[in-house]
Amino acid sequence: MRALLYGGLAFTIACSIVACASSTPAAPIAQPTSQPPTSTGSPPTEVPAAAAPANEAGWTAVKSFSGKDGTTTPAFHISGDKWRIIWMVDAPQPQYAVFNMFVYSQTGLDVLVDKVSYSQDVPAEPVTINEGGHDYYLKIISANLNKWTLDVEDYASQSSGQSVQITEIQYKGMDYIETAQTNHEIVEWNEYIEIKNFGDTPQNIAGWQLKNITKGVPIFTFPLYKPCSCEFLGSWSKCVEECYPPRPDTINPRMSIRVYTGEPQWGSGGYCFYYPPGDVWNNETPDTAVLYNAEGQEVSRRSYIIPTKDYAPK
Repeated sequence: MRALLYGGLAFTIACSIVACASSTPAAPIAQPTSQPPTSTGSPPTEVPAAAAPANEAGWTAVKSFSGKDGTTTPAFHISGDKWRIIWMVDAPQPQYAVFNMFVYSQTGLDVLVDKVSYSQDVPAEPVTINEGGHDYYLKIISANLNKWTLDVEDYASQSSGQSVQITEIQYKGMDYIETAQTNHEIVEWNEYIEIKNFGDTPQNIAGWQLKNITKGVPIFTFPLYKPCSCEFLGSWSKCVEECYPPRPDTINPRMSIRVYTGEPQWGSGGYCFYYPPGDVWNNETPDTAVLYNAEGQEVSRRSYIIPTKDYAPK
């Protein structure tokens, strides 16, 4: 009798879970990112980004770095149309302290965007960069400091009246994966689009659509319920707790999801196009992605920049 009850519950759960309910890919999860030039200094300490101040709407923490010596930070992505760096130095002898911060943009060629220098006579005011939509990195030159800290914050434009925005298109993925379900290759299966809710309340995205308008296909429709994988959760108790009853398909405040090309990644939502040809996002000429709400109204659009062929990181 117990086996019959468990079997019935399992069947109910399986019928309730929708969208991208497949196993995780055999290939390792790859998170391609732009790489800044190799640094000869000590690597910075990357710490969890602090929450944006409550009285400064629109600013969202991206990355935080700290260190003592000169270095080059890992690249980070800015999705808004402006961003800022809140920086501090701890100098035991200010007259001998050296701190220079160079801000570089990776838009094909490494471009110097701004420079900040420490002076004991000038307060360390936040630096605002009036551009965005690219990958950036910071090069630090320092001496005679106990410590320096950097907090990078993005500003999400709310001119569209929408708190949900496409923040990144990772257009170049791994070459292929042979799926166990279809037994065929999916080219660049782990490309993805990242979508973030910059608002303070959950956003229901059931029935919303994501489309590559440059090609016209594919079109991804967000399901009625949030995707859930019992295999990913790893235990029967977690499966019952997390997957049943089905949850509304929402993006929580200040959180992001990703829509992959060929295989779902459950740590970022479990969404995927399941597009057998693969290579949704062109590697030679930029495509444009548009997100529509359930009424068919445009919510957000984004393209990307492809580095020039003669680009060679230093």
